[in-house]
Amino acid sequence: MSRSGSLPCLGIILLLNALVMLGFSSNAMTQVPSRAGVPGNSLEVLTRLEDALSRQDIEMRLRTSRGQTTGERLTLDYGASLRFGIAGIDDAFGDTRTLLQYEANVYVAANLDGGNTFFGNLRFLYNDYPQGDSFDGDDSKMLYPIGNRYWYEFDMRAMHLADTGERLPFNINARVGRMFLNWNTGAVFSNDAYAFRLMADWEKLEFVGLIGRTARSGLYDFDISRPNYDGDTDRHLFAFRLDYEIATEFKPFVSYFIQRDHNPDTESLDSIFGPMNFDYNSQYFSFGATGSVGPQLTYSLEIINERGTTLSSPFVQPAISVDQTLDSIDAWAGVLNVIYALRDSNLTNFSFTGAFGTGDSDRLSTSGTYGGNRTGTTDRSFNSLGYIYTGLAYAPDLSNLAMFRLGTSTALPIDSKRPDALRIGGDFFFYNKMDLASPTSGISGDSHWIGFEMDLRLDWRITSDISANVRYGIFFPGNGIDEPFDKERHFIYGGVSYAF
Repeated sequence: MSRSGSLPCLGIILLLNALVMLGFSSNAMTQVPSRAGVPGNSLEVLTRLEDALSRQDIEMRLRTSRGQTTGERLTLDYGASLRFGIAGIDDAFGDTRTLLQYEANVYVAANLDGGNTFFGNLRFLYNDYPQGDSFDGDDSKMLYPIGNRYWYEFDMRAMHLADTGERLPFNINARVGRMFLNWNTGAVFSNDAYAFRLMADWEKLEFVGLIGRTARSGLYDFDISRPNYDGDTDRHLFAFRLDYEIATEFKPFVSYFIQRDHNPDTESLDSIFGPMNFDYNSQYFSFGATGSVGPQLTYSLEIINERGTTLSSPFVQPAISVDQTLDSIDAWAGVLNVIYALRDSNLTNFSFTGAFGTGDSDRLSTSGTYGGNRTGTTDRSFNSLGYIYTGLAYAPDLSNLAMFRLGTSTALPIDSKRPDALRIGGDFFFYNKMDLASPTSGISGDSHWIGFEMDLRLDWRITSDISANVRYGIFFPGNGIDEPFDKERHFIYGGVSYAF
């Protein structure tokens, strides 16, 4: 047995990064009426950003330590990280909220005989709004659960390779536990879940099967009118996917993803129109392809048809109370991602994303039951527990959206031994409404043009243990945003971590 990684006994220094936030605009675009007082998707973006940066630290340490233990029957990797971050978020009313985040991660990963892997991660995340301006009235709290991710994985091919040195032409891989799942492009599901995932491949044919249920921490339900949408969502998941590699350039797939609403039947909200119930069950049929064109360009494409049933809104315009009905869903979405990597010493790459989702003209809210689908009609608005990168400041839902993103990143040659130590990049977003009469994530005017956003980022691994990250986004509303909401909206984040 060998062990890699070390915990210092004394003198662990928590490095705090002070990011000065000046020049924030006090004006910002608000969200649709059902999102009043809620920061739209910006808080979810921040949660996902912190989570991704934490996973990046853990993965970097694992890559380093595993390289030191190759060939051993049992390897044990462990480590920890400390992170401090500060963010400024423009809320729906044009005020800037300041958030301080303190985070500690402890992880252990063990591998036995090449094919048995155990992973566990404890995450201690504390949010503090020093100016007393939290979005939910709780200015300081520890986020739960502390047990962030823990799973066991069996890989037949890896075990056989470690035992005999031969690579099997087929494989069975099974993982069970609490894990992060990103289904296809992420538009259908991209969240934590308690799940059992089975993967099998034989030559060019691959199969993925999934059964699970949503996890609570870090998951934001798409129906924000539902009580406890940001911390207590219970939806059960069933899915499968088939891939077949026709050529390196073209690997098509089909998939089917089902989510069933198991939130309490007694859960209701007393609105001014009377008690309002919630029930949203959906299934997503997807088809698409992944592949590469030459050694430098890769792509992924997914087209999604959403079907299912949903409870209608408890009122219709102009504010007339009606009985809720169970209505059918028929919505569409699509995502295309392209990455082109240059063969230069700075590891420069260019990327493009095109995405769309259908909307519903009789909705006041793209995703909520309150102000949702009109009773007795088909719901055309695309909703899911998925996530794709739609910007930092505006961060719209995919419903009734046509979005294009152009991005690039490159390394600055500050260290010849570590050419990728300092990376800078930028993303440029263009937002349009699919249907002029349907709502989007924002108060819209009489125009398809929603606006433009620019996001900038910097990632600096100062030493092997210390890294710093900065994100800044600014959204410029277009003619589709009416006064007084047609002001710039800002998002800024800065953090530093010490991983050992």
